[in-house]
Amino acid sequence: MILHRLLPFLFAAVLAGCGFHLRKEASLPASMQRVHIEIADASSELARGLAKALPRSGAQLVEQAGPGVATLKISSNALNTEVLSVGGNARATEYAMRYHVEFEVNDAAGTALLPRQTIDLSRDFTFDASQALGVSAETDLLREELQRDMVANILRRLQVLGQGEH
Repeated sequence: MILHRLLPFLFAAVLAGCGFHLRKEASLPASMQRVHIEIADASSELARGLAKALPRSGAQLVEQAGPGVATLKISSNALNTEVLSVGGNARATEYAMRYHVEFEVNDAAGTALLPRQTIDLSRDFTFDASQALGVSAETDLLREELQRDMVANILRRLQVLGQGEH
């Protein structure tokens, strides 16, 4: 009985001892408190994901670049699926979903705060013809996961920029 009461405290102590902590939102640099996102497709998943994540990190999104506004310029945003292997029946059995993004951050004067960065993410998955109905759902989940991971990666790069200002 006493063990059952102490178990949650023991578990919390073990987690605290190993360095575990909840992930917080990215801490952006002061130069990015007001930011404009420049991207070819403003309705893309990446643009929407960044538009949600940046305010959670303390940035104010603005519609136009201007005085006191940093610009996050996404110059490349490509998500592709490639065949990795083909089975004996000449059908693809393994795929790779690859996500490539290039971006940079400039201050209001056009000076580079963060020079051009490239992030490449990929996920491999297999295709089982007997499970054809599930493949579409699986690819949708992988696409969403890659989108979330890309936003998180961009924010981590921006956070490192903020750490350099201190």
